[in-house]
Amino acid sequence: MPAWQGAVLAVATVVPFAVGTLWFCLHAPSVADVDLQLAGGADEARRVVGARAGDFRQSLRADYVFLAGYTLSLVSAFVLSRRTIARHRGLKDVTVLGVWAAAVAGACDVAENLLLGQGLRQLARARDLPFALATGCATVKWLLLGLAAPVAAVAVALTFKRAVLHRFTDDAPAARRTAVGGADGTEEAERPEVIPPWPVMRSDGERWPKAHRRQSPPRSSGTRWLDGSRVPPGREQGELGFCVSGGGIRSACVCLGALQALRGRLREARYLVSVSGGGYTAGALQLALTGSADGRIPAPPGVTPANVFQPGSPEEDHLRRHSKYVAEGTGQWLTALGVLLRGLLASLSLLVATVTVLGIALSWAYHLVPLTDLSSLAGPGLRFPPHGTPPGLPAFRGPAVMAVVALVLAAAAFWFVWLLAFTWVSRFGRLWVWAVRAFRTCVVVALLLVVVLFVVPLVAWATVRIQSGLALTLPQTGVGVGTTALLTYVSVLVSTLWRRRQKVGRPVERLRGAAAGRSQLTRAVPHGLTPHLTVWAVLLLLTVVSLLILGWVTATAHSWDPAWQLTVPLVFAVVVLSLDQTWMSLHPFYRSRLAAAFAVRRQTDPDGERVAVPYDFETEPTPLHWYGRKHPGFPQVIFAAAANLSGSDRTPPGRRAVSFTLSHDYVGGPDVGYVDTERLGERTKRLIRRDLTVQSAVAVSGAAFASAMGRQSRAYQTLFALSNARLGTWLPNPAALAALWGDERDWRLPPEPAIRRLPYLLREVFGRYPMDDRLLLTTDGGHYENLGLVELLRHGVRTAVCIDASGDHPPFAGTLGEAITLAREELGVEIRLDDWQDLVPGSAEPLQPEDPLARLNSRLSARVVVTGTIIYPRELVRNGQGCGTTGRLIVAKATLAREMPYELLAYASSDAVFPRDSTSDQWFDHRQFDAYRALGYFIGEQADKALRARLADEGSTATEGGSAAS
Repeated sequence: MPAWQGAVLAVATVVPFAVGTLWFCLHAPSVADVDLQLAGGADEARRVVGARAGDFRQSLRADYVFLAGYTLSLVSAFVLSRRTIARHRGLKDVTVLGVWAAAVAGACDVAENLLLGQGLRQLARARDLPFALATGCATVKWLLLGLAAPVAAVAVALTFKRAVLHRFTDDAPAARRTAVGGADGTEEAERPEVIPPWPVMRSDGERWPKAHRRQSPPRSSGTRWLDGSRVPPGREQGELGFCVSGGGIRSACVCLGALQALRGRLREARYLVSVSGGGYTAGALQLALTGSADGRIPAPPGVTPANVFQPGSPEEDHLRRHSKYVAEGTGQWLTALGVLLRGLLASLSLLVATVTVLGIALSWAYHLVPLTDLSSLAGPGLRFPPHGTPPGLPAFRGPAVMAVVALVLAAAAFWFVWLLAFTWVSRFGRLWVWAVRAFRTCVVVALLLVVVLFVVPLVAWATVRIQSGLALTLPQTGVGVGTTALLTYVSVLVSTLWRRRQKVGRPVERLRGAAAGRSQLTRAVPHGLTPHLTVWAVLLLLTVVSLLILGWVTATAHSWDPAWQLTVPLVFAVVVLSLDQTWMSLHPFYRSRLAAAFAVRRQTDPDGERVAVPYDFETEPTPLHWYGRKHPGFPQVIFAAAANLSGSDRTPPGRRAVSFTLSHDYVGGPDVGYVDTERLGERTKRLIRRDLTVQSAVAVSGAAFASAMGRQSRAYQTLFALSNARLGTWLPNPAALAALWGDERDWRLPPEPAIRRLPYLLREVFGRYPMDDRLLLTTDGGHYENLGLVELLRHGVRTAVCIDASGDHPPFAGTLGEAITLAREELGVEIRLDDWQDLVPGSAEPLQPEDPLARLNSRLSARVVVTGTIIYPRELVRNGQGCGTTGRLIVAKATLAREMPYELLAYASSDAVFPRDSTSDQWFDHRQFDAYRALGYFIGEQADKALRARLADEGSTATEGGSAAS
């Protein structure tokens, strides 16, 4: 359908409604027709009609034209929407429901008019039945129209807008393709701008993505593994790769020390995959090597991959002095608390405004069409303090209640038909399908009627009743709202900062150990019973307060001063349209604080002094395609984050996140597709483009506190969304860009968002993250996999070195176990560890003398490095040559060993939590920084020995093979 035709049809759908409305206004006398529709009995009808029975009959005749007009307009609007803007099955289902709602509403209107006409003809001796039935029909009609009409209006407006403005929304540069360079720097092939994800069948029976053509899709039984192993072009399989784990500042310090010790090997690696805290260090190394994109600031002279961030360097000294990067000193602490409070107040104000606007709409709906009469609540509700008799319960209309009963009985009948039809399916064909649909429809409509007729009126009544019973004044109400905000603020602080020391092991094991006098491992845990109870209590309080606000506004808003009734929705609309949800969260603050500590360059001043100079991100925003590029003698850095998805169309139950990586060449993952990084920056609007930088990639990869945290507690996620304590950000979905970036973009598709408005905040509150949305909520890579090992194996390296500073729960390295399981599930890669028991705390030979060192001995592992065999499901290829299906894994675990330097053992003896400080502790002092960096350096040295042994084994194998061949 061409755009001009869509615009014409959008206008045409409004014409029947306009004609019907005009006809009704010209031919219908001014009578209380709604009051007659809801009379419910003959006596009330006679009171409403009085001596104007003829006028009411004339109004009913005019109403036939009006109902034909609005029914035709509603049906046309939903049919047009199905052919234009309804691009996936969910929206198509809404259009079908809309057509049925319009048709049923029209039928109810016809039945209502016929019944009222019959009653009016014999009004003096009329019985209650026709008026009661008319009221039941009117109740269903108004419910369906109240739901369908706004949706249809929005659909028509969107269709018209896209049809008219589509040529003005695509102002991006002309399409281009970039050459893919080979490992030797030669140009090999054109690089696609968008690589769609591998397709899946959704629960609604449709494939996503629809337009998905691959030159050679996998046809083997291991299709899922092959699809999961897809990486962007230009990323060849390498001999050596590194991955550095998440864990906040703890992991950053460990990974810094490890990469210092492994610097020679790191320079030979093809990839460096980083997660969360490991990304702090990887991003610091990357930025310290890079000059500005405009050439204004050259690459730091004398700084090479061999000496950047080495021990004693100005960069390392800068990081040590800023290891409390979130807040250093009283002033920055107050700033951090102020930023959190600002975001909380902004979020709560926006949510209160949303509830208020909804309440205003409901108030006028109940005022104009009183399905339940709330007129007695406005007076008492507007008096502060209230006086007089508290209002009684709302008067529920008997026929409306009977409409609910009738729908319930109809649902029961359809359920019985379904049972019969399903039992005799061969005889009744697809009758059981229609019976199920009718049953569901009746149940849904009945529930909606219960909400409209009973729940909302009772909430409004209860609010005014509480206000009257407590004799609340305006100051007292303000104190209550302020107390709610304060408690929410305290709850967020408790949720993010609370940590306690806990003995490792099950309760029975801890009791046995205490009884036997054995020392036990200790760790700092961020969550316990107190934070959980606090979070649930605050969520309950926020729910109650929201309902009270909704109830009070519903009861009183139609009686407000007209200026307030117009100003509140107007201001709300302006704020919603202009406010970016990510930019009022903690993400910008978190990003800037990380950059203040980790984003520095070495500079030689005119007097010869060498200093570390922080980046100025106001003038140098570090776009990812330039500042993240691969440097000679240094691996390609890949920041591993997580894209959050809801439902089970793409992810299995319990895992609500997939891989989402950010690098200089491509952004995305196999489950959501990849998009060219530079091209994405060119075509993305300014506010979202600010999140396509190295500093933002580091922050997103480490966005541990977010409204979506993979398998973490849903209560915490909801609280973080409501309070704006969100570190993640919304980034473009590569899967949705393929159609938008085509040479002839379909006008029916929505353009790329320029701003992340209120609907994205509501998605976070309710945990709705569809895989086909235009934007994806990207958060900490640990919400998918906290080591980066799966992403490294996805790139097919023969030797994988993993720096594990995840601080997981002994005795097993649980994070490593999860990564091994995920690698098997998604890639078909098997990992077989050698002597994994050596990582278990307490497995080492005890230090002497044993008695005074018993507690420390229980924490010592036999080794800090374990190795294993990687078995790929297909042959690896390097430089065009096959190199087998096996590789080698080297895991350097941040744990304690007896071979450690004396100063490390002494620190471990004085700190029972080391090396498992909570990730929520992002305020390291100099002792913690030095201890964890030294620990990282030690495990890096041990990993280097394992790498040397690996190379020696390969050399001897090659020598034996050559001798045998000769």
